[in-house]
Amino acid sequence: MKRAWIVAAGILAALLVLAGPAKSFFTDVALSQNNEISSGKFDIAISRDGSRFYNDLKLFEFSNLKPGDERTLTFYIKNRGDTDVSRLTMVLHVSDLEDGSMSPAEKAVDNTTDVGELSEYLIVKELKVYLGDDSWTVDSVKGKSLRELSGEGIGLSDKPLKEGEVLRISMIMKFSEKAGNACQTDRVVVDMKLSAEQ
Repeated sequence: MKRAWIVAAGILAALLVLAGPAKSFFTDVALSQNNEISSGKFDIAISRDGSRFYNDLKLFEFSNLKPGDERTLTFYIKNRGDTDVSRLTMVLHVSDLEDGSMSPAEKAVDNTTDVGELSEYLIVKELKVYLGDDSWTVDSVKGKSLRELSGEGIGLSDKPLKEGEVLRISMIMKFSEKAGNACQTDRVVVDMKLSAEQ
């Protein structure tokens, strides 16, 4: 009986092995190829008049100022990307220079022959930002000189600037009446850096 059991088990195992490859079942395959992930474009640019925008552009040049004169600087910032700008900051880097030889009146009072004093007397009267029908004033700069603002971050906007939208910036500067002869023939070079955040 034991031997019959072993023979029967062996025959059954052989049948199972032989039956395996002959077994039939359904199959199917689904594919997903060339899937992609890309990032959006984040890009701001500046313009003098709002018609053409650039990444690098000289925005202003004021010359022959006299104490008491005021000038308005207007420029535009556009979101050329497809991602909203949530915060926009401006940093001014100001350099004071003597522009040529000193006049006799300046030479009598100016003891810094290679550094000018002009930025100390160029005062920001107003900085205003326009976005569509909305506008606001940046009060943190009012009454400060360009020298005081040099290197400081000036928050222009914390409102969303959407794709294609344009900010208009208007800054009124005044050459203080307190400026004396030490400012004659001085020149100020202003580098402006505009930084956008998502």
